[in-house]
Amino acid sequence: MKAKTTLAVAGLALLLSLTARAQDSDHTWSKNYPVTGKPTLIFETSDASVDFRSCADCHEIRIHVEVVGHTLSDYRLEEGQTGDEVHFFFKERPRVGVYIGWHREQTRVTVETPAQLTLQAGTSDGHVTLTGLQGELALTTGDGDLTVDHVSGDLRIKSGDGHVSITDAEGSLDARTSDASLTVDGLFHTLALRTSDGRVDVNLRQGTKLTEPSTIQSSDGSVTLHVPQNFAADLSIHSSDGHVDCALPLTMDHYESSGGEGHELHGKLNGGGAPLTIHTSDGNVRIESL
Repeated sequence: MKAKTTLAVAGLALLLSLTARAQDSDHTWSKNYPVTGKPTLIFETSDASVDFRSCADCHEIRIHVEVVGHTLSDYRLEEGQTGDEVHFFFKERPRVGVYIGWHREQTRVTVETPAQLTLQAGTSDGHVTLTGLQGELALTTGDGDLTVDHVSGDLRIKSGDGHVSITDAEGSLDARTSDASLTVDGLFHTLALRTSDGRVDVNLRQGTKLTEPSTIQSSDGSVTLHVPQNFAADLSIHSSDGHVDCALPLTMDHYESSGGEGHELHGKLNGGGAPLTIHTSDGNVRIESL
């Protein structure tokens, strides 16, 4: 009996603790913004991890903040709504003196939106995920990894220093990272991919048909491209310091290998199509079949 009483008291204490934490106005903030049509979200944070996700056919944008290692008063929060446009600004206030942080966990921001929207989002430092959204999606982070999955539309992704991983995407894609690798998987009609220091791995799914000139560039890293057997394009490949290999049948227009000057290859895959330019300053280029 005593043991049961002890467990009950412990359970009640835990429940009260969790309830108090959930209602902690110094560390959590939430708000829902009702929308009627296709919304626009203008979003900016500083040092926080951010998770954007779809709430399917809901009619609101939901933003939840959980502050770790600080309090809400340490941040500048500006938010509001005009019609179906929501803006959210959340950044740390300037600090005076020396500050040493011991917390490994970052402040977390969770954003749920209707599946279709226009997104303009930027973060200064933190891992960012984006899942299940469609529309005009622009996402930038200064220092942090970007993970994007199951998205479609006009996609513009940029990371100053962090790995970019894009899977199950469809539409047009402009993705760049300054100091990390870039991994892309999907079905696209135009591509602009670039990393200053890292490899580029691209998987173009069955049904991909480029309709506009596309580019893949790596200043210091290899480029690997997996394409369907029937993928058509006018290829222009250059590697300043690396080999060029193409495993698919190619109608060669020009090939040049000049030792230290690099390798160039121009030709047509499956009769040719939209121009696809691949360039690496220091790394191999490989084109393989799915």
